[in-house]
Amino acid sequence: MSTVSHSKITIRQPKTLKSKIAKAATLRGMTVTSFINGILEIAAERTLRRIETRELTDRDSAALLAMLQKPSAPNAALRKAARRLRESERG
Repeated sequence: MSTVSHSKITIRQPKTLKSKIAKAATLRGMTVTSFINGILEIAAERTLRRIETRELTDRDSAALLAMLQKPSAPNAALRKAARRLRESERG
C-alpha cells in the first residue's frame, strides 16, 4: 500500500483550455488530475534543470576563464600521471 502524501492545488483556466486538457487526458487514457500532474512534473523538472545549469554557468564562468587564462603549474600528482601515461604509450 502506498504512503504518498498529497496536497491540493486549485487553478482557474478558461473553459476552452479545460476542454482541451480533458480531451488530451482521455486520449491518453488518463484522468485529468493524472494528466495535469504528469505535465506539471515535466515542466517543473525542466525549469529546475535549466535554472540550476544556468546558475552554475554564471557562477563558475569567471573562475573558469581565469584558470584558462592563467593556469597553475602542474602539481606532483599530475606530473606523475603524465609520466605514467607517456610510459604506457611507449609500451
